[in-house]
Amino acid sequence: MSKRLKINFVISGCLILVLLLAGFFYLPSILGDEMYTLKYEDLIVKYSVKYDVDPALVAAIIRQESNFNPNAVSRAGAKGLAQFMDGTAKTMAKQTGRWPNYDVFDPETSIEFCAGHIHDMLVKYSDNLDAALAAYNAGGGNADKWIHLGIMDNIPFGETRNYVKKVKNYYTIYLKLYGDNKLSSEKTKIETVKVEIKQADTYTAFWSMFFKDMFKIDINK
Repeated sequence: MSKRLKINFVISGCLILVLLLAGFFYLPSILGDEMYTLKYEDLIVKYSVKYDVDPALVAAIIRQESNFNPNAVSRAGAKGLAQFMDGTAKTMAKQTGRWPNYDVFDPETSIEFCAGHIHDMLVKYSDNLDAALAAYNAGGGNADKWIHLGIMDNIPFGETRNYVKKVKNYYTIYLKLYGDNKLSSEKTKIETVKVEIKQADTYTAFWSMFFKDMFKIDINK
């Protein structure tokens, strides 16, 4: 290989590396607003303030639960934006003063239930986000058992384990995309849940969910 060819090869390699790095660090900001559009932001902030929870967390839960579809119904029978089963919805309706006339398909009702319920779980588990999310997904009884057995870091239910991981990734993304504008105000407490969000974590979370959402590929496996 001639000297000139070697130089061209090195230059080409450097350019490719620069482009890859630029894509890794800048595409999340470019694509993020389109891929992770925030809906119902006023209601999310309103009820996050009321229940003293991070609005980015509420948005992340709703994104994972229904992808912001107010008419979503799961195979198990969970309904609405925040996917409440009938029993839990009834409990939240009484707790929030919406009983007996409530509609889980109403976005405002579902968002209030979501904010109120995750607040209760965070209080119960002393701001342990993994435990609170596990309880939201699989019920408090299962979360209590996993804590007692010391296996919260390796939840035996695959669905719940993936749920916790995905919500935390969405949470990171929503904090990055909206934490300084739509999801923040003088009244919101963005640091209610003590989660350390590093810049690198944001990019990792974005690309993890990008491949999962766009191509159904889980790069964390």
